[in-house]
Amino acid sequence: MNKQSKQQKISTQPYKGARDFYPEDMRVRNYIFNIWKKVCKRYGFEEWDFPFIEPFELFEAKSGDEIVNKQLYRFTDKGGRDVAIRPEKTPSLARMITGKIKTLPRPIKWFNIANCWRFEKPQKGRGREFFQLDCDIFGVKDVTADVEVFSIPIEVMKELGAKENMFEIRISNRRLAEYYLREVVELNGGISEQGTQMYKVARIIDSQPKLTEREFLKQLESENVNPKQIDAIISFIKSDIQFVEKYRDDSYGAKEITDFFRIAESLGSAKYFKFRPEIMRGFDYYTGNVIEQFDLDPANKRSMYGGGRYDDLVNIFTDEKLTGVGYAMGDVTLMEFLKGWNLLPVLPTETDVMVTIFDENTRNKSFEIVQKLREKGINTFAYLEPVKLDKQFKYADRKGIRYVIVAGLDEIKKGTVQLKDMQRKQQQELVLEKVIEKLKQ
Repeated sequence: MNKQSKQQKISTQPYKGARDFYPEDMRVRNYIFNIWKKVCKRYGFEEWDFPFIEPFELFEAKSGDEIVNKQLYRFTDKGGRDVAIRPEKTPSLARMITGKIKTLPRPIKWFNIANCWRFEKPQKGRGREFFQLDCDIFGVKDVTADVEVFSIPIEVMKELGAKENMFEIRISNRRLAEYYLREVVELNGGISEQGTQMYKVARIIDSQPKLTEREFLKQLESENVNPKQIDAIISFIKSDIQFVEKYRDDSYGAKEITDFFRIAESLGSAKYFKFRPEIMRGFDYYTGNVIEQFDLDPANKRSMYGGGRYDDLVNIFTDEKLTGVGYAMGDVTLMEFLKGWNLLPVLPTETDVMVTIFDENTRNKSFEIVQKLREKGINTFAYLEPVKLDKQFKYADRKGIRYVIVAGLDEIKKGTVQLKDMQRKQQQELVLEKVIEKLKQ
Protein backbone atom coordinates (compact mmCIF):
# COMPACT_ATOMS: atom_id res chain seq x y z
CA MET A 1 0.00 0.00 0.00
CA ASN A 2 1.36 3.37 -0.98
CA LYS A 3 1.75 5.76 1.88
CA GLN A 4 -0.42 8.81 1.55
CA SER A 5 1.67 11.95 1.54
CA LYS A 6 0.99 14.10 4.57
CA GLN A 7 -1.05 17.17 3.79
CA GLN A 8 0.88 20.41 4.19
CA LYS A 9 -0.39 22.11 7.32
CA ILE A 10 -1.21 25.80 7.26
CA SER A 11 0.92 27.97 9.51
CA THR A 12 -0.64 29.18 12.76
CA GLN A 13 1.25 32.49 12.55
CA PRO A 14 -0.71 35.69 11.77
CA TYR A 15 0.02 37.78 8.69
CA LYS A 16 3.46 39.38 8.94
CA GLY A 17 3.32 42.64 10.85
CA ALA A 18 -0.13 41.89 12.32
CA ARG A 19 -0.98 40.52 15.77
CA ASP A 20 -3.24 37.95 17.36
CA PHE A 21 -4.93 39.07 20.57
CA TYR A 22 -5.48 36.23 23.03
CA PRO A 23 -7.78 36.97 26.02
CA GLU A 24 -4.86 38.15 28.19
CA ASP A 25 -3.75 40.45 25.35
CA MET A 26 -7.28 41.79 24.96
CA ARG A 27 -7.32 42.72 28.65
CA VAL A 28 -4.28 44.95 28.06
CA ARG A 29 -5.74 46.36 24.85
CA ASN A 30 -9.05 47.16 26.52
CA TYR A 31 -7.21 48.71 29.47
CA ILE A 32 -5.51 51.17 27.08
CA PHE A 33 -8.63 51.77 24.96
CA ASN A 34 -10.77 52.42 28.05
CA ILE A 35 -8.30 55.06 29.27
CA TRP A 36 -8.26 56.64 25.81
CA LYS A 37 -12.07 56.83 25.79
CA LYS A 38 -12.36 58.03 29.37
CA VAL A 39 -9.94 60.95 28.85
CA CYS A 40 -11.47 62.00 25.51
CA LYS A 41 -14.97 62.03 26.97
CA ARG A 42 -13.67 63.99 29.96
CA TYR A 43 -12.63 66.68 27.47
CA GLY A 44 -16.03 66.68 25.77
CA PHE A 45 -15.00 64.80 22.62
CA GLU A 46 -17.50 62.56 20.78
CA GLU A 47 -16.68 59.22 19.17
CA TRP A 48 -16.97 58.61 15.41
CA ASP A 49 -16.14 55.74 13.03
CA PHE A 50 -15.87 54.99 9.30
CA PRO A 51 -15.06 52.16 6.79
CA PHE A 52 -11.50 50.86 6.75
CA ILE A 53 -11.53 50.84 2.92
CA GLU A 54 -11.61 54.19 1.10
CA PRO A 55 -11.19 55.38 -2.51
CA PHE A 56 -7.48 55.55 -3.35
CA GLU A 57 -7.67 59.17 -4.49
CA LEU A 58 -8.54 60.28 -0.95
CA PHE A 59 -5.10 59.24 0.34
CA GLU A 60 -3.38 60.19 -2.91
CA ALA A 61 -4.57 63.77 -2.39
CA LYS A 62 -3.76 64.17 1.30
CA SER A 63 -1.28 61.58 2.62
CA GLY A 64 2.49 61.95 2.23
CA ASP A 65 4.46 60.53 -0.70
CA GLU A 66 6.07 57.78 1.37
CA ILE A 67 2.71 56.43 2.53
CA VAL A 68 1.05 56.61 -0.89
CA ASN A 69 3.96 55.23 -2.93
CA LYS A 70 5.49 52.73 -0.49
CA GLN A 71 3.19 51.84 2.38
CA LEU A 72 -0.38 51.86 1.07
CA TYR A 73 -2.37 48.62 0.76
CA ARG A 74 -4.01 49.36 -2.58
CA PHE A 75 -6.10 47.11 -4.82
CA THR A 76 -8.92 47.04 -7.37
CA ASP A 77 -12.20 45.69 -6.01
CA LYS A 78 -14.59 43.45 -7.94
CA GLY A 79 -16.41 46.50 -9.24
CA GLY A 80 -13.19 47.84 -10.80
CA ARG A 81 -12.80 50.62 -8.21
CA ASP A 82 -9.33 51.75 -7.11
CA VAL A 83 -9.42 51.44 -3.31
CA ALA A 84 -7.04 51.37 -0.36
CA ILE A 85 -7.01 50.21 3.25
CA ARG A 86 -6.65 53.19 5.56
CA PRO A 87 -3.03 54.00 6.47
CA GLU A 88 -4.21 56.95 8.58
CA LYS A 89 -7.55 58.51 9.45
CA THR A 90 -7.32 62.27 8.99
CA PRO A 91 -8.32 62.34 5.27
CA SER A 92 -11.39 60.21 6.05
CA LEU A 93 -12.24 62.50 8.94
CA ALA A 94 -12.09 65.47 6.57
CA ARG A 95 -14.38 63.63 4.14
CA MET A 96 -16.99 63.01 6.85
CA ILE A 97 -16.78 66.51 8.29
CA THR A 98 -17.23 68.02 4.82
CA GLY A 99 -20.24 65.77 4.20
CA LYS A 100 -22.13 67.66 6.94
CA ILE A 101 -20.14 70.88 6.99
CA LYS A 102 -23.27 73.06 6.89
CA THR A 103 -25.04 71.37 9.80
CA LEU A 104 -22.37 70.37 12.31
CA PRO A 105 -22.21 72.80 15.27
CA ARG A 106 -18.72 74.22 15.80
CA PRO A 107 -16.33 73.63 17.41
CA ILE A 108 -16.33 70.00 16.28
CA LYS A 109 -14.51 67.79 18.81
CA TRP A 110 -14.30 64.15 17.72
CA PHE A 111 -12.22 61.09 18.61
CA ASN A 112 -11.83 57.64 17.08
CA ILE A 113 -10.14 54.36 18.03
CA ALA A 114 -9.54 51.99 15.11
CA ASN A 115 -6.85 50.07 13.26
CA CYS A 116 -4.75 51.20 10.28
CA TRP A 117 -2.48 49.35 7.87
CA ARG A 118 0.87 50.32 6.33
CA PHE A 119 3.13 48.05 4.32
CA GLU A 120 6.45 48.69 6.05
CA LYS A 121 9.16 46.55 7.64
CA PRO A 122 7.96 45.21 10.99
CA GLN A 123 10.34 46.01 13.85
CA LYS A 124 10.29 46.87 17.53
CA GLY A 125 7.57 49.45 18.10
CA ARG A 126 6.32 49.26 14.51
CA GLY A 127 3.94 46.85 12.80
CA ARG A 128 1.93 46.76 9.59
CA GLU A 129 -1.33 46.83 11.51
CA PHE A 130 -1.72 49.17 14.47
CA PHE A 131 -4.54 50.67 16.46
CA GLN A 132 -4.55 54.34 17.21
CA LEU A 133 -6.46 57.04 18.99
CA ASP A 134 -7.24 60.09 16.82
CA CYS A 135 -8.44 63.33 18.45
CA ASP A 136 -9.35 66.37 16.35
CA ILE A 137 -10.95 69.79 16.70
CA PHE A 138 -12.43 71.58 13.68
CA GLY A 139 -13.68 75.13 13.36
CA VAL A 140 -11.41 76.95 15.83
CA LYS A 141 -8.60 79.11 14.43
CA ASP A 142 -7.36 80.20 17.85
CA VAL A 143 -4.40 78.35 19.37
CA THR A 144 -6.60 77.41 22.33
CA ALA A 145 -7.73 74.44 20.22
CA ASP A 146 -4.10 73.31 19.87
CA VAL A 147 -3.61 73.48 23.65
CA GLU A 148 -6.88 71.62 24.26
CA VAL A 149 -6.21 68.71 21.90
CA PHE A 150 -2.51 68.37 22.81
CA SER A 151 -3.42 68.26 26.51
CA ILE A 152 -5.28 64.98 26.03
CA PRO A 153 -2.16 62.81 25.55
CA ILE A 154 -0.69 64.29 28.73
CA GLU A 155 -3.78 63.19 30.66
CA VAL A 156 -3.62 59.77 28.97
CA MET A 157 0.00 59.32 30.05
CA LYS A 158 -0.87 60.33 33.62
CA GLU A 159 -3.75 57.82 33.69
CA LEU A 160 -1.29 55.14 32.54
CA GLY A 161 0.99 56.00 35.46
CA ALA A 162 3.66 57.90 33.50
CA LYS A 163 5.73 60.59 35.23
CA GLU A 164 7.07 63.85 33.84
CA ASN A 165 10.59 62.46 33.36
CA MET A 166 9.37 59.55 31.22
CA PHE A 167 8.15 61.40 28.12
CA GLU A 168 8.45 64.72 26.32
CA ILE A 169 6.24 66.42 23.74
CA ARG A 170 8.33 68.30 21.19
CA ILE A 171 6.62 71.12 19.38
CA SER A 172 7.42 73.36 16.44
CA ASN A 173 5.49 75.39 13.88
CA ARG A 174 5.42 74.90 10.11
CA ARG A 175 4.45 78.53 9.41
CA LEU A 176 7.34 79.72 11.56
CA ALA A 177 9.77 77.43 9.72
CA GLU A 178 8.49 78.65 6.35
CA TYR A 179 8.84 82.27 7.43
CA TYR A 180 12.35 81.72 8.77
CA LEU A 181 13.53 79.86 5.67
CA ARG A 182 12.02 82.46 3.34
CA GLU A 183 12.78 85.72 5.19
CA VAL A 184 15.89 84.93 7.25
CA VAL A 185 17.62 82.16 5.33
CA GLU A 186 16.19 83.52 2.07
CA LEU A 187 15.52 80.22 0.38
CA ASN A 188 13.47 80.25 -2.80
CA GLY A 189 10.14 78.56 -3.46
CA GLY A 190 7.15 77.77 -1.25
CA ILE A 191 6.83 75.06 1.35
CA SER A 192 3.57 73.82 -0.15
CA GLU A 193 5.12 73.26 -3.57
CA GLN A 194 6.85 69.89 -3.65
CA GLY A 195 10.18 69.88 -5.43
CA THR A 196 11.13 73.41 -4.39
CA GLN A 197 14.31 74.11 -2.48
CA MET A 198 12.40 75.16 0.63
CA TYR A 199 10.34 71.96 0.70
CA LYS A 200 13.43 69.77 0.37
CA VAL A 201 15.34 71.71 3.01
CA ALA A 202 12.39 71.40 5.40
CA ARG A 203 12.53 67.61 4.93
CA ILE A 204 16.26 67.61 5.67
CA ILE A 205 15.65 69.65 8.84
CA ASP A 206 12.99 67.13 9.90
CA SER A 207 15.48 64.26 9.55
CA GLN A 208 18.32 66.15 11.29
CA PRO A 209 18.08 64.23 14.62
CA LYS A 210 18.71 60.96 12.75
CA LEU A 211 21.73 62.28 10.81
CA THR A 212 25.34 62.86 11.75
CA GLU A 213 26.52 66.46 11.52
CA ARG A 214 28.45 65.62 8.36
CA GLU A 215 25.43 63.93 6.72
CA PHE A 216 23.21 66.89 7.62
CA LEU A 217 25.60 69.44 6.11
CA LYS A 218 26.14 67.31 3.02
CA GLN A 219 22.39 67.05 2.37
CA LEU A 220 21.94 70.82 2.74
CA GLU A 221 24.84 71.47 0.37
CA SER A 222 23.26 69.10 -2.17
CA GLU A 223 20.26 71.47 -2.27
CA ASN A 224 22.52 74.46 -3.06
CA VAL A 225 22.33 75.91 0.46
CA ASN A 226 25.37 78.14 0.92
CA PRO A 227 27.51 78.32 4.13
CA LYS A 228 25.84 81.52 5.36
CA GLN A 229 22.41 80.00 4.94
CA ILE A 230 23.55 76.80 6.66
CA ASP A 231 24.71 78.82 9.67
CA ALA A 232 21.27 80.48 9.87
CA ILE A 233 19.51 77.09 9.67
CA ILE A 234 21.71 75.65 12.42
CA SER A 235 20.99 78.71 14.60
CA PHE A 236 17.27 78.06 14.11
CA ILE A 237 17.56 74.38 15.01
CA LYS A 238 19.48 75.24 18.19
CA SER A 239 17.09 78.06 19.21
CA ASP A 240 14.65 78.12 22.14
CA ILE A 241 11.21 79.64 22.54
CA GLN A 242 12.72 82.97 23.66
CA PHE A 243 14.45 83.16 20.27
CA VAL A 244 11.04 82.97 18.59
CA GLU A 245 9.58 85.87 20.60
CA LYS A 246 11.35 88.46 18.45
CA TYR A 247 9.45 87.23 15.36
CA ARG A 248 5.95 87.47 16.92
CA ASP A 249 5.01 90.67 15.08
CA ASP A 250 6.23 89.41 11.70
CA SER A 251 5.29 85.72 11.66
CA TYR A 252 1.85 84.32 12.49
CA GLY A 253 3.60 81.00 13.16
CA ALA A 254 5.80 82.64 15.80
CA LYS A 255 2.68 84.08 17.44
CA GLU A 256 0.94 80.70 17.33
CA ILE A 257 3.68 78.84 19.13
CA THR A 258 4.52 81.52 21.69
CA ASP A 259 0.81 81.89 22.50
CA PHE A 260 0.65 78.11 22.85
CA PHE A 261 3.35 78.13 25.53
CA ARG A 262 1.72 81.04 27.37
CA ILE A 263 -1.62 79.22 27.61
CA ALA A 264 0.04 75.91 28.52
CA GLU A 265 1.94 77.72 31.25
CA SER A 266 -1.33 78.97 32.76
CA LEU A 267 -2.66 75.38 32.74
CA GLY A 268 0.49 73.98 34.36
CA SER A 269 1.22 71.74 31.35
CA ALA A 270 4.06 73.73 29.74
CA LYS A 271 6.61 71.53 31.52
CA TYR A 272 5.61 68.62 29.25
CA PHE A 273 6.34 70.57 26.04
CA LYS A 274 9.73 71.43 24.58
CA PHE A 275 10.30 73.74 21.61
CA ARG A 276 12.22 71.79 18.97
CA PRO A 277 12.41 73.65 15.61
CA GLU A 278 13.45 70.56 13.66
CA ILE A 279 10.03 68.91 14.20
CA MET A 280 8.28 69.21 10.82
CA ARG A 281 6.11 66.03 10.53
CA GLY A 282 5.85 64.02 7.33
CA PHE A 283 2.28 64.79 6.30
CA ASP A 284 1.98 67.58 3.76
CA TYR A 285 -1.32 68.88 5.14
CA TYR A 286 0.14 70.31 8.37
CA THR A 287 0.33 74.12 8.37
CA GLY A 288 0.81 75.39 11.94
CA ASN A 289 1.91 73.94 15.27
CA VAL A 290 3.19 70.37 14.96
CA ILE A 291 4.09 67.96 17.76
CA GLU A 292 5.79 64.63 18.40
CA GLN A 293 5.87 62.80 21.70
CA PHE A 294 9.12 61.04 22.57
CA ASP A 295 9.85 58.23 25.00
CA LEU A 296 12.72 59.29 27.28
CA ASP A 297 13.65 55.72 28.23
CA PRO A 298 17.40 55.47 27.37
CA ALA A 299 16.76 52.01 25.92
CA ASN A 300 13.88 53.17 23.72
CA LYS A 301 14.42 56.83 22.79
CA ARG A 302 12.01 57.22 19.90
CA SER A 303 9.01 59.10 18.62
CA MET A 304 5.73 57.71 19.93
CA TYR A 305 3.12 59.71 18.05
CA GLY A 306 2.50 63.07 16.39
CA GLY A 307 -0.01 65.60 15.20
CA GLY A 308 -0.54 69.19 14.27
CA ARG A 309 -2.62 72.06 12.88
CA TYR A 310 -4.05 71.77 9.36
CA ASP A 311 -5.88 74.66 7.71
CA ASP A 312 -6.53 73.28 4.24
CA LEU A 313 -7.52 69.66 4.77
CA VAL A 314 -11.10 69.93 3.50
CA ASN A 315 -10.20 71.83 0.33
CA ILE A 316 -10.28 68.68 -1.81
CA PHE A 317 -13.99 68.40 -1.01
CA THR A 318 -15.18 72.01 -0.76
CA ASP A 319 -14.16 75.64 -1.23
CA GLU A 320 -15.36 76.43 2.29
CA LYS A 321 -12.57 77.09 4.79
CA LEU A 322 -12.45 74.94 7.92
CA THR A 323 -9.36 74.85 10.07
CA GLY A 324 -8.50 71.84 12.22
CA VAL A 325 -5.95 70.47 14.67
CA GLY A 326 -5.39 66.95 15.91
CA TYR A 327 -3.06 64.10 16.78
CA ALA A 328 -2.91 60.30 16.62
CA MET A 329 -1.50 58.02 19.32
CA GLY A 330 -0.67 54.42 18.29
CA ASP A 331 -0.93 51.37 20.53
CA VAL A 332 2.28 49.66 19.37
CA THR A 333 4.69 52.42 20.43
CA LEU A 334 2.60 53.04 23.55
CA MET A 335 2.96 49.38 24.53
CA GLU A 336 6.75 49.61 24.15
CA PHE A 337 6.68 52.70 26.38
CA LEU A 338 4.63 50.92 29.07
CA LYS A 339 6.85 47.84 28.98
CA GLY A 340 10.05 49.89 29.09
CA TRP A 341 8.93 51.83 32.18
CA ASN A 342 7.30 48.78 33.80
CA LEU A 343 3.88 50.45 33.77
CA LEU A 344 1.81 47.53 32.50
CA PRO A 345 -0.43 46.40 35.37
CA VAL A 346 -1.27 42.78 36.10
CA LEU A 347 -4.80 42.61 34.74
CA PRO A 348 -7.02 39.89 36.22
CA THR A 349 -9.94 38.26 34.46
CA GLU A 350 -13.21 40.18 34.64
CA THR A 351 -15.03 37.01 35.71
CA ASP A 352 -16.16 37.45 39.32
CA VAL A 353 -17.06 33.88 40.22
CA MET A 354 -17.16 30.32 38.88
CA VAL A 355 -20.00 27.96 39.72
CA THR A 356 -19.04 24.28 39.83
CA ILE A 357 -21.15 21.24 39.04
CA PHE A 358 -20.94 18.87 42.01
CA ASP A 359 -22.49 15.95 40.12
CA GLU A 360 -25.23 15.20 37.59
CA ASN A 361 -27.91 15.28 40.28
CA THR A 362 -27.04 18.89 41.23
CA ARG A 363 -26.39 20.22 37.74
CA ASN A 364 -29.76 21.95 37.33
CA LYS A 365 -29.40 23.66 40.72
CA SER A 366 -25.94 24.91 39.73
CA PHE A 367 -27.38 26.53 36.62
CA GLU A 368 -30.17 28.12 38.67
CA ILE A 369 -27.44 29.73 40.80
CA VAL A 370 -25.58 30.84 37.66
CA GLN A 371 -28.71 32.51 36.31
CA LYS A 372 -29.46 34.34 39.59
CA LEU A 373 -25.89 35.67 39.78
CA ARG A 374 -25.94 36.90 36.18
CA GLU A 375 -29.32 38.59 36.73
CA LYS A 376 -27.68 40.56 39.56
CA GLY A 377 -24.95 41.79 37.20
CA ILE A 378 -22.23 39.45 38.48
CA ASN A 379 -19.87 38.09 35.80
CA THR A 380 -20.29 34.35 36.26
CA PHE A 381 -18.43 31.45 34.65
CA ALA A 382 -20.42 28.20 34.55
CA TYR A 383 -18.30 25.07 34.59
CA LEU A 384 -20.01 22.80 32.09
CA GLU A 385 -19.08 19.26 33.15
CA PRO A 386 -19.58 17.32 36.41
CA VAL A 387 -15.90 16.36 36.76
CA LYS A 388 -13.95 16.09 40.01
CA LEU A 389 -14.09 19.27 42.09
CA ASP A 390 -10.30 19.35 42.34
CA LYS A 391 -10.07 19.68 38.55
CA GLN A 392 -12.65 22.49 38.58
CA PHE A 393 -10.75 24.33 41.34
CA LYS A 394 -7.48 24.03 39.40
CA TYR A 395 -9.21 25.47 36.32
CA ALA A 396 -10.48 28.49 38.27
CA ASP A 397 -7.00 29.01 39.73
CA ARG A 398 -5.35 28.95 36.29
CA LYS A 399 -7.91 31.42 34.93
CA GLY A 400 -7.40 33.77 37.86
CA ILE A 401 -11.04 33.51 39.02
CA ARG A 402 -10.98 34.43 42.69
CA TYR A 403 -14.28 32.97 43.92
CA VAL A 404 -15.76 29.51 43.34
CA ILE A 405 -19.23 28.33 44.37
CA VAL A 406 -19.99 24.71 45.22
CA ALA A 407 -23.56 23.49 45.74
CA GLY A 408 -23.65 19.82 46.77
CA LEU A 409 -26.62 17.82 47.98
CA ASP A 410 -26.11 18.89 51.60
CA GLU A 411 -25.97 22.59 50.68
CA ILE A 412 -29.03 22.30 48.46
CA LYS A 413 -31.04 20.77 51.31
CA LYS A 414 -30.02 23.65 53.63
CA GLY A 415 -30.50 26.36 51.00
CA THR A 416 -26.84 27.39 51.15
CA VAL A 417 -23.68 27.21 49.02
CA GLN A 418 -19.98 26.92 49.75
CA LEU A 419 -18.05 30.04 48.66
CA LYS A 420 -14.35 29.34 48.19
CA ASP A 421 -11.85 32.25 48.07
CA MET A 422 -9.03 30.97 45.84
CA GLN A 423 -6.67 33.78 46.85
CA ARG A 424 -6.99 33.48 50.61
CA LYS A 425 -7.59 29.72 50.62
CA GLN A 426 -10.73 30.25 52.72
CA GLN A 427 -14.19 28.75 52.44
CA GLN A 428 -17.57 29.89 53.86
CA GLU A 429 -21.04 28.38 53.88
CA LEU A 430 -23.55 31.13 53.08
CA VAL A 431 -27.03 31.64 51.69
CA LEU A 432 -26.93 32.84 48.10
CA GLU A 433 -28.18 36.34 48.99
CA LYS A 434 -25.14 36.86 51.24
CA VAL A 435 -22.85 35.57 48.47
CA ILE A 436 -24.37 38.10 46.06
CA GLU A 437 -23.81 40.92 48.56
CA LYS A 438 -20.18 39.88 49.05
CA LEU A 439 -19.47 39.55 45.31
CA LYS A 440 -21.06 42.92 44.51
CA GLN A 441 -18.75 44.61 47.04
